[in-house]
Amino acid sequence: MNSTRTGLFGHPLAVPACLGLLLALAATGCHSLSGPGSASFASVTIQNHSADEIATTTARVFGADGYRGRPGASGQMIFEKEASRATTISRDGLVAAQNGAVTINRVKAEIVPLSDGSYRLQCKAYMVTGAGDSFFEDEVALAHIRSGPYQALLDKVEAQLKTPNNP
Repeated sequence: MNSTRTGLFGHPLAVPACLGLLLALAATGCHSLSGPGSASFASVTIQNHSADEIATTTARVFGADGYRGRPGASGQMIFEKEASRATTISRDGLVAAQNGAVTINRVKAEIVPLSDGSYRLQCKAYMVTGAGDSFFEDEVALAHIRSGPYQALLDKVEAQLKTPNNP
């Protein structure tokens, strides 16, 4: 009797295709897998600059991208800007957005001293609904696959610090 296989793994190439997909997803963030877990979202290593120089340049780069900065707990720098209207609608709903709800894009950055005298500037990004409301605020970390724009900002910090006439 001929029985036909059905379902996800019924096709002879299904398992190799799934394995290939998993390997491709794992390779997407390869550079972030080589460092410590705390630096796995977005980070750069900066040499020959003080923590104050790094903090000043970081604030300038994030400010130029529309973020407002403030100090956070234990030396963190927190940067926030309003997310797009589409993001607010998707997170809070159409009615809430029409009634003034705003989703905030929050980035928590920190400067970590390394043993060789250099520093690692690292950050993690969040989408925040109900920002500022101690009861309703909901901070949701972004997935590692969405780290690209934040890595680009940290790369700009590093590049500005490398320029000879860094203001």
